[in-house]
Amino acid sequence: KAVVSTQSGHYGRDLSPIMSRRGKTGGKYDRRMSFDDVKDERMLVMVDKLCVWMGTILGEKLNRENLISQIRNGSFMCQLAEVIQESVDDYKNSAEDPGSLPSKPPQNIKVDCSGRSMEARENVNKFLTWARELGVPESSIFLPDDLLKLKGKMNVVNTLLFVARRAKDCGMAADIDAPPKIANAFKGLEEKFGKKFDHTAEAFRSEKKQLRTVSTKLVAGSAWKVVQKKIDMILQLPGKPAYEIFRA
Repeated sequence: KAVVSTQSGHYGRDLSPIMSRRGKTGGKYDRRMSFDDVKDERMLVMVDKLCVWMGTILGEKLNRENLISQIRNGSFMCQLAEVIQESVDDYKNSAEDPGSLPSKPPQNIKVDCSGRSMEARENVNKFLTWARELGVPESSIFLPDDLLKLKGKMNVVNTLLFVARRAKDCGMAADIDAPPKIANAFKGLEEKFGKKFDHTAEAFRSEKKQLRTVSTKLVAGSAWKVVQKKIDMILQLPGKPAYEIFRA
């Protein structure tokens, strides 16, 4: 059963030997592999959630800048499927009616290959076949060229989000919809913007501090003290018009 490893820092078994030989992620930087051109903030939030989820499972630091380059040759996604398959197998053994689910993860994956190679296309097709067996609907399955030729990176994200939710349905503990801890959110801001958010993050980590209290006691000479004196005069001199008192 897949569990969170306290030593390796990721979900499931130690994949560091595999991850270290994932291989070529593709030459010169291509701006299409980033998400700079995506203007919809809701989509970017989903990309961030996907990066956190996948990074937690496989012990990788993923973000908007490196997600596509990391998964482009398909081997990363097949390794993700391998970990999810462990939860799927446990679910099939315990559920009364698990339904139709994959019996094994993608096989014979080529790790050390370019994102433009035929081996990468084979990896991607194997992952997509597994995703269909997991229950991802055809309408949510990306086309191989959406990733390999960078024609539709948000289609790729949509498929992986659906895979994440199907994994949760099959008993996987890592929940892509779980809200991040506030301290972790500020930690990410610190990494991106330097030390600007140190004081804010510290405020959430430290104990509650007493709020500054404002005294409501009237001080001699204050405006409210003068008004109070005028009111006292009205109460003490009922026969005298109020406007004459305030004129004094």
